[in-house]
Amino acid sequence: LKWPMDSKEWGENGKEKRRAKLTQLMLPYVQAAPPGRLLALLGQALKWQQNVGMLQPGVKLDLFRGAAKVMSEIAEEFPQQIARQIKFGTKSHPECACFSPDGQHLVSGSVDGFVEVWNHSTGQLRKDLQYQNDEEFMMHDQAVVSVAFSRDSECLASGSQDGKLKIWKVATGQCLRHFDRAHTEGITCVQFSKDGSQVLTSSFDMTAKIHGLKSGRMLKEFRGHTSYVNTAAYNHDNTRVVTASSDTFVKVYDVKSSECILSFSPPPPPHMNEASMVSVNSVCFVPCDGDRGAGDERIYVCTRSNTVYMMNLRGQVLKAFCSGKRSGGDILAFAVSHRGKWLYAVAEDHMLYVFDTETAKLEHLMKVCEKEVIGLTQHPTRNMLACFATDGHLTVLVP
Repeated sequence: LKWPMDSKEWGENGKEKRRAKLTQLMLPYVQAAPPGRLLALLGQALKWQQNVGMLQPGVKLDLFRGAAKVMSEIAEEFPQQIARQIKFGTKSHPECACFSPDGQHLVSGSVDGFVEVWNHSTGQLRKDLQYQNDEEFMMHDQAVVSVAFSRDSECLASGSQDGKLKIWKVATGQCLRHFDRAHTEGITCVQFSKDGSQVLTSSFDMTAKIHGLKSGRMLKEFRGHTSYVNTAAYNHDNTRVVTASSDTFVKVYDVKSSECILSFSPPPPPHMNEASMVSVNSVCFVPCDGDRGAGDERIYVCTRSNTVYMMNLRGQVLKAFCSGKRSGGDILAFAVSHRGKWLYAVAEDHMLYVFDTETAKLEHLMKVCEKEVIGLTQHPTRNMLACFATDGHLTVLVP
């Protein structure tokens, strides 16, 4: 393509003549498509995404963001059946798992160090992610024991048994940041801050920490526990951190000062001696409590017993959710439904207990695994759970 560059050659008719001439020169190089071609291509792309499970039927797609709009289902129903099981290798099993906030991904971390992204609708690896298709997985040197997504679902944090923390770009599998000495022992829990600039971790080394992703350094350290810190969680406005420990205590810290402002032990269940020392497995904040002040927020507290408590940050018990089993029914992990109606608890008897959060009544009971269950995770917008166990299965449950 060549056209005169000297303005004198255009004559004196101004810009319009220049534009017309340029248009004529470029026309042979421009291909025209039928008016409906773009819409047809978009329709085919959406069908392909539905076919591979990236887009659920009936879900609306935001074309500007290139992602499905997050929509809650009309009614919350508790899972009653196994939809599918993801089977790991004979020498492997999932140690942790979580759904992405946009509901598109189910990620697992396994005892052999792999971090894998699954299609929860088919139970297959997401081969549309090129690095997984090429079998170049996100990995750690030792067992991956905690994973969590950023709020925009673009980044993933993973913590390993040797105390290392890695931040990944999920779309490419690239490791964006790594903290080789995040903790001196295994990382039991990871959580991104609301703005995605920091990651909160807890560890077997009896501490919880906040790490800055821009600086690559530890920003805060929360001390005071005398045994494993099993969970650390931000409150809704990220001004408080709550930790749960095997030393039987729940501690509340001020994020700005790193000081412990409150410490309490959940009570043992009625069938146990009042002097009994009961490990605290995990805590999480009650959904939809974001409009409450920092001192009025409520938490669910899971102890190594047959009971999960709803408590306030002053250590007062508001409700108790009990499996009813005096032996062999200690609760190991729990999750809350996406709008907070149901509390799900998995116990050492391999059973899933479903409680109504308003009445604390046990509504449903079902077997979910053959060996010791490790944990479970709730889909952010759908009536779907995933539980993982030492039997080598990641099990997806639906109503």
